[in-house]
Amino acid sequence: MIKAIVFDFDGVILESAQIKTETFADVVKDYPKPQADAFVAYHMTHMGISRHVKFRYFIEEILKQSYSQETEQELADKFSEIAFSRIMECPFVPGAKEFLERNYKTYELYVASGTPEEELRQIVEGRKLFPYFKQIYGTPMKKEEIVEEICRTYGYQKEQMVFVGDASTDRNAARNTGLRFIGRNTKDNTESFKDVKYKVDNLLQIEKIIEGM
Repeated sequence: MIKAIVFDFDGVILESAQIKTETFADVVKDYPKPQADAFVAYHMTHMGISRHVKFRYFIEEILKQSYSQETEQELADKFSEIAFSRIMECPFVPGAKEFLERNYKTYELYVASGTPEEELRQIVEGRKLFPYFKQIYGTPMKKEEIVEEICRTYGYQKEQMVFVGDASTDRNAARNTGLRFIGRNTKDNTESFKDVKYKVDNLLQIEKIIEGM
């Protein structure tokens, strides 16, 4: 029987995954186009990991420059400034708000996101979602580490938990920690989710799946 649900945030609770892709593109738009395009492509294949990891990759592997924490932080700060206001205005994933309202007393709900935790908490508070979640986790912890932290802190067995996500990093985190996984379909994960057993288009569709687990 499922007791706890771990949600990714962008593209699962809010329709913010595309916003982040657009923001990454905006942050590097003044760099040469081949390098900017390579960075956006890297982001698209590594959705769900820390933006700091992505910007370090951009500096070292795409720009071929020596790593600079100052440059990385400058890029990350610019990203946060642009993305935050956009995310505060974006719509919910279809069925997400309804699912939270209907089920937060039935299951214990958690967030495991690649967004910096302090910023994530500001977003969750600003969108008035705090009452629905038992705990909110973001980077610098990795998603596998978050799952293990939840298990240690709250005493769940792995078979009592399910992970809901929209990126390969979410699927991998579930597999690597022994959790069952439900994937939210998007145009960007069609190929990477071919082998995912449980897939949904909206969040209300996960109710019957979880009830049957």
